[in-house]
Amino acid sequence: MRKKLITAIIIAIITAALLIAGCSDTANVSEGQDRMMEKVEDEWGYAIYVDKDTNVMYIKGPGNGGTFTVMLNADGTPKIWRGEE
Repeated sequence: MRKKLITAIIIAIITAALLIAGCSDTANVSEGQDRMMEKVEDEWGYAIYVDKDTNVMYIKGPGNGGTFTVMLNADGTPKIWRGEE
């Protein structure tokens, strides 16, 4: 019984330490780095974003749970944003 209690306490301490350490939302984000992507098109729930540094295009699925996916050319290379045509 004593061994189970000690194990439970150790697990609680480790869990608390991980929760506290993982709560910072700006831990590795430097000034100006918060807006790396720019939305260039939004239609039918899908949005197209462009990485400001590389001009590589990404598509994001609908809703808050949508994920970013790199857009590819027919040959498999990343699609590059050339601006409005």
